Amino acid sequence: MERYLVGVDIGSGGCKVSVIDLKTKRVETRSREYPTYYPRPGWAEQKPEDWVSAASFLTKSILAKKSTIASEIIAIGLSGVTHSPVILDKNGSPISRSIHLTDIRSQKEANYLKERIGEEILKATMNDVNVMWTAPMLLWIKNHKPEVWNKIRHVIFPKDYVRYRLTGEIATDHIDAEGSLLYNTHSRSWDERFLSILGLKPNQLPLILNPTDISGKVTTEGYRIFGFKEGTPVITGSTDTLLEVFASGCRNPGDCTVKLATFGRICVISDKPIFDEKLITYSYIYPGMFYPGTGTKSFASSLRWFRDRFFKSRSQIEKGNPSIEPQNNEIDLSSKAYNLMEKEAENVPPGSEGLIFHPYLQGEGSPYNDPKLRGGFFGITLRHGPPHFIRAILEGTSFSLLDSMNFIREKNLTVREPIRLIGGGTKNRLWTEILIDVLGMEGIIPPAMDPSSGAALLAGVGTGVFSSLEEAQGFSSENQESINFKPEKHTLYKRLFNLYKIAHDKMLEVYHGLADFGSG
Repeated sequence: MERYLVGVDIGSGGCKVSVIDLKTKRVETRSREYPTYYPRPGWAEQKPEDWVSAASFLTKSILAKKSTIASEIIAIGLSGVTHSPVILDKNGSPISRSIHLTDIRSQKEANYLKERIGEEILKATMNDVNVMWTAPMLLWIKNHKPEVWNKIRHVIFPKDYVRYRLTGEIATDHIDAEGSLLYNTHSRSWDERFLSILGLKPNQLPLILNPTDISGKVTTEGYRIFGFKEGTPVITGSTDTLLEVFASGCRNPGDCTVKLATFGRICVISDKPIFDEKLITYSYIYPGMFYPGTGTKSFASSLRWFRDRFFKSRSQIEKGNPSIEPQNNEIDLSSKAYNLMEKEAENVPPGSEGLIFHPYLQGEGSPYNDPKLRGGFFGITLRHGPPHFIRAILEGTSFSLLDSMNFIREKNLTVREPIRLIGGGTKNRLWTEILIDVLGMEGIIPPAMDPSSGAALLAGVGTGVFSSLEEAQGFSSENQESINFKPEKHTLYKRLFNLYKIAHDKMLEVYHGLADFGSG
């Protein structure tokens, strides 16, 4: 009897696969990191094959647990990080690494597009031009990598590359398409005016479907790579942010998620789009609804940077493996290293004894949209050691989200409490409590919050397992967890946040000057 729904998420820093058991209402989620490459300051790239390898490892390991599960899967849903272009040649093979959404190399191209057609893009796409979006990334490739550009047959997005390997079909959903700045939200089609400036044709972009549409079925090749039964339906799916917002239960104006992940995000449900150059606005899964929001580019990636640069050797030694390099392209240190880091930071008092961190390791998104900002630690003394730096990162990244939350309030967007805390960072209880104390807001951790869970639920809607989006959102039987802020800590963090902001303003000229040294 068919009883399982599967969701596969290609996230900013790793892959997650969730399996929903419709009989027991239990969800099993497994994750696996993949590397992000930084060949120059401000650059960030990933290999599409790393996504496939991670997804393949997870799906096959889950299917191996129970020999009959593959034949009992009703459908597979897909989720993925936005904006990052996957460029395929005529044979369907990736020509190069994919530029990550945190990459800032395309500043000149973004400026060019903004000056030439910036107003038209804002009106058609709901979003302003900056380095984070697909269009300037593609223009950079055209200007600097003609050997890649001249071979382009298709431009797709991360989750859609996994779909292609699963089904052989080239497609995307209309919400993921919005992240390209090449899609017109009014006509719901690729905008030929914008494509012509890049020198692309509509047939080089994927077919646009609805998130709940069946986009194909698992092929023989899909079975070989991922282990799923041939013929299993694959649902189109959507962006990782939309699907985690969906999985967390958001549906009404004011419902708000705060995401602790590689790219920190605050999203608020709205019944109208918000046109602002410092906000990110996407259509929501419910017709006529939107999820405008803000984001800090180096949220969890700041902690991962510290782990990989300064903590990896210690965690490897404790595992009995002195090698610092990942074996067989695997990075599996997350739980071990992060647990050690959290324990050390717990022994440091709030405020990190006067140490402040700016998490601008790849420039910053909202509310600054400034690719020339740089990370920094302030107030270092001989007293400070690794635990202080870890806690300062947890606090500094939380300050960055407070900065974004304040900006949202300035735009008169209603934010209803409790806010929903989502993302892998919620596993770090210390980080979650720091964030709530910094924000001074009541929070909950929903029972379902992972985009792979949202993708699996959407697969159920697309195949009729659930009669509606509302039914899918109400599927989980688990209880949510409440997180309450502590007024005395919030008062302390308000003082420290004021210094965080002063440091940003005073350091602005220095940051911009330093960025010129790393421009390559």
